[in-house]
Amino acid sequence: MPTVANSSLTYEILMYLNSFYFGMFAVCELGMGLFKATNMPSPGMNKTLMEFALLVFLIVTESGRIYLGRRGNLTERGLPIFIGIVLTVPSSLATLYFLLWQYYVLRLEVILCSIQLALLVSEMIIAVMCLIAIYRPSSPEK
Repeated sequence: MPTVANSSLTYEILMYLNSFYFGMFAVCELGMGLFKATNMPSPGMNKTLMEFALLVFLIVTESGRIYLGRRGNLTERGLPIFIGIVLTVPSSLATLYFLLWQYYVLRLEVILCSIQLALLVSEMIIAVMCLIAIYRPSSPEK
């Protein structure tokens, strides 16, 4: 019976959870963006369009990251997992923008972005553990 936790199972659970959470996150962020664009004093059309473009970038990046991470984990290949780790950087920066640097930040955005960042950090740690497990030389059986 193995005593070491299976990192690939933990990674798959986190990626599965994040696939649903990010869908909800993106819809809420889009709704809050529309709310801010219609009900709050406008910082300018360029700023508003840039924030929506950043949201589209985040959706594409995060969807690719989740797809590659799950695919690499299920096939036990390191390259898709590694690309998923690399894509964590722009996803984290875009989420940080929505958390800290956008013109108006709603309290709900603070909560949702904090949860998203916690998921990103935990997935990155577990993904590195998966890469180590995939590329570790197998020990000879007795």
